[in-house]
Amino acid sequence: MDLARAEALKKALRQSAAAARDSVPSELRSSLSEAVCDSVLRDVLEPLRAERGSKLTVCLYGAFRSEANPSRLADRCREDGHLVLATRVTGDGQGMELRRLDGPGSWGTGRWGVPEPDPARTELYPIEEAVDLILVPGLAFDEFGGRLGYGGGFYDRLYDVRRKNARSAESTIWIGFAFGAQLSKERLPKEDHDLPLDGLATENGIRWYDRRRRNG
Repeated sequence: MDLARAEALKKALRQSAAAARDSVPSELRSSLSEAVCDSVLRDVLEPLRAERGSKLTVCLYGAFRSEANPSRLADRCREDGHLVLATRVTGDGQGMELRRLDGPGSWGTGRWGVPEPDPARTELYPIEEAVDLILVPGLAFDEFGGRLGYGGGFYDRLYDVRRKNARSAESTIWIGFAFGAQLSKERLPKEDHDLPLDGLATENGIRWYDRRRRNG
């Protein structure tokens, strides 16, 4: 498939995926988001803490539009003593950085109206420092580890930068965070530079793609 046709296919897939996610009734999104958070707490964070024997560093994102919202997970992680981070688009608009979240007052509004850590009220987390878990939003996910994002490539570049620069980068678990309605029955287009997910969290539990990371 040539580049033009591939891009046209992705555009059509993004439109249909956004419609599928938007079809989740707004009154259900909160309860479903809490169920996704419970899946991560039960099936990822609790086993990971038992395995690594220490408090964890967890990175999430600010939910935008009809995305599954991980904010309850941030609250629970802080209660359990974990370090909580969130992603923010860098000032030049080309990449992403991680910043510490100390509470609800850490948030501001970033590019395109997306909730992000306010740089005036949050501390930059060094790129070389380890992170145990990073939650990844998206429009659609498939059963093979594929993810359809918004087309900006921000999480793909974040993965590449951390893979090259962060300590213990190979031990970081990258998990898609979504509603079950976002799971595609068809294989999504995937390129060599795309972020390789370790698993997908939905209200139905965790779907693991890479057993090696799950089992250490």
